[in-house]
Amino acid sequence: MTGTAVELRRLVGKFVLFFVGCWLIVLVAGVAGALRGASVEPLRFAILLIPGCAFVPAAYYAVGLHRSDDPGQLDRIWPKAIVYGLAGLVLLFGTAYGLYEMG
Repeated sequence: MTGTAVELRRLVGKFVLFFVGCWLIVLVAGVAGALRGASVEPLRFAILLIPGCAFVPAAYYAVGLHRSDDPGQLDRIWPKAIVYGLAGLVLLFGTAYGLYEMG
C-alpha cells in the first residue's frame, strides 16, 4: 500500500474524529445548560445520546486507523470508520431536527 493510500485512510479517520468532537461539544453544551438551570427534560437528553450509538464505534475505528501501520488492518478498519461516522452524522442531524420540532 502506498503512503498516499495510508494518509487518505488516516484523513478519513480525522474527519470522523472531528464529527465525534462536534457531537461531544453538543452533548457538553446540553449538560452545561442543564447545570445552569435550563429546563432539560430527561427524554430530550436521552434523545441527544442516540448519535453516540454510532459515534463511539466510529471513534474506536478512527483511532485504530491512526495506530496501525498494517495495510491489511487499515483496509478492514477504514470502511467501518466511514460507515459508523456517516451513520452518526445522520443520527446527529436527525436528533437535532427532532429536538427542534419538539420545541
